[in-house]
Amino acid sequence: MTLRFLEQLTCSWKRGWSLVDLGTGSGILALAAKRFGAGLVIGADNDPAAISMAKSNARLNKIRGATFQLGDVHRWNPAQKTDVITANLYSDLLIEILPKLRGGGWLILSGILRSQKHEFVRALQRNRLNVVDMKRRGKWMTFLAQRTDTLGTPDHGPANFCGGDRPPLQ
Repeated sequence: MTLRFLEQLTCSWKRGWSLVDLGTGSGILALAAKRFGAGLVIGADNDPAAISMAKSNARLNKIRGATFQLGDVHRWNPAQKTDVITANLYSDLLIEILPKLRGGGWLILSGILRSQKHEFVRALQRNRLNVVDMKRRGKWMTFLAQRTDTLGTPDHGPANFCGGDRPPLQ
């Protein structure tokens, strides 16, 4: 769901936009962002095995320019504004770090249980973040959000991966 939001959001963007992926895991979102035209891409995770796997996946897919670093999201301090922040974390952790995520233009947040939807939406609103769209698959939800002072509307048609022009990941 997060990957589909990322593709839909950035399909028509000019190359060079930026992304931070918190809780990067295997690095799939960061690597897809590079394929989708991102310039600066940073993936962070608190698990050394995840960072190693993300770097390995970058090599396997011959993707350069994505930086993967060990880090705790509680201590993450954004040095600059980022066009997109993705975070696949538990709902409670996302709610806790929402104030830090306001520096992103767009947020794609996942790891929220359907039963936590209303609490999560209220937390977004308290942090002046507007829900632009949401997807549900089984018990899980993913949210596309943006600061209320910069709200715009991306094309939310079906994901077509820009007409198939983007190469697949391995």
